[in-house]
Amino acid sequence: MNAFSKIIAIIITVILLFLTPVLYMAQKQDIISQSYVSNETTKFIDSIKNSGYISPEIYMDFVKKIDATNNLYNIEIVHSHKVVEPLYDENTGTFLEDYDTYYYNTYQDEILEVFDQGKDYEFFQGDYISIIVKNRTKTIATRLMELFYSSDIPDEQILITYGGVIRDEMD
Repeated sequence: MNAFSKIIAIIITVILLFLTPVLYMAQKQDIISQSYVSNETTKFIDSIKNSGYISPEIYMDFVKKIDATNNLYNIEIVHSHKVVEPLYDENTGTFLEDYDTYYYNTYQDEILEVFDQGKDYEFFQGDYISIIVKNRTKTIATRLMELFYSSDIPDEQILITYGGVIRDEMD
């Protein structure tokens, strides 16, 4: 019985002295990665808002910078263009003195298709751009927490959302 209690004490000591600090350091690394990706995402979107376009080089530079965290990310970019249309009576064709306003969204796949043609993707002043960046691979902290807690932890530990209105447009 005395040997069993010593083994349990050694296991608890190993957990407290080694696994807990490693888990803590891995979680701190996730916080640092979150902060870094947030800063790079903010710079990327602010650059787009100020210039009115995205070039393939700017996009690839952003992807390379966030890939430096050794995580893989899903990036979702949405461009919303406000459309205002006058309303007309369908029967007479007369103007009803009212307008219909809606947003036409362009998603990342369509933006990347423009890049494939070797062109920059352009915005108009007043358009809205938003981005969601989330990790798609498990971080070291997530793996350690799953081991430590013996449960499944969601992969998305790094999640950034940002957006804004385009202030300038390409000439």
